[in-house]
Amino acid sequence: MTLLESIIASLLLAVTAVVCLEATRGAAALQRNSASWTTAVAHAEAELATVSSGGQSSGTTRVTRRAWRDGLDVLEIEVPTAGGASLRLTRLVERTP
Repeated sequence: MTLLESIIASLLLAVTAVVCLEATRGAAALQRNSASWTTAVAHAEAELATVSSGGQSSGTTRVTRRAWRDGLDVLEIEVPTAGGASLRLTRLVERTP
C-alpha cells in the first residue's frame, strides 16, 4: 500500500466517522423533541379528562369551552411545550348542566 492510498483510506474513514456522529446527534435531538411532545400530549389528555368531568384546570394550561350544537360543547386545551411551542387538543364533549 502506498502513502497516497493510506491517506485516501484515512480520509474516507474520517468522513464516515463524522457522518455517523452527526446522525447520532440528530437522532438524540429527535428523541428529546419526541419526549417533550409525549409529555405535552399526556398532560393535555389529563386536563381534558379533568375539565370534561367538571373539575378545574391547572394554571399551566389554557382551556376554552364554547357551545357547539345539540347539547355538545367544543373543548380546547392548549398546553405549552418545553420548546416554546404549544399543543392544542380539541374535543367535542357533552354539555354539563
